[in-house]
Amino acid sequence: MPPIGAKYRGSAKHKSRPASGSKGTVCPEWTHATPAGGLGNDMIGHDWLRTEAHRLFMTSEHDPEGSGKLFATDRGIAFVAQPSADGTWHGYPEPWNKVPSGLKDKWREAKIVSASDLRRYADFPRGNIRWALEFDDD
Repeated sequence: MPPIGAKYRGSAKHKSRPASGSKGTVCPEWTHATPAGGLGNDMIGHDWLRTEAHRLFMTSEHDPEGSGKLFATDRGIAFVAQPSADGTWHGYPEPWNKVPSGLKDKWREAKIVSASDLRRYADFPRGNIRWALEFDDD
């Protein structure tokens, strides 16, 4: 679970939206949709509390290796959250080869992820920041 009082807000760096600076791995659309609709270009005004990204953040687990990052998974994809420069947290897809083995083993044993998930999203070609959208169902 995240630290008490931690707030989640997505980052344009990890969205298919305009952003200054370099882009990071792009999140699937389903992670930031709300019952009222999808994400526009307003990262600050978006209703993050009603998104899957926020749910993932609230159910995330601490890195047992002590990096300070938080990890979660859904639909076979691993996600990592880390503090942003403004005091909030943001998350993004992470290939399974960068997830602590203790968490992978725990989630595999609990049948939260499958061996095929771990293979499908094990890694991604360098420069392919859209790799987690390959199976996006939105």
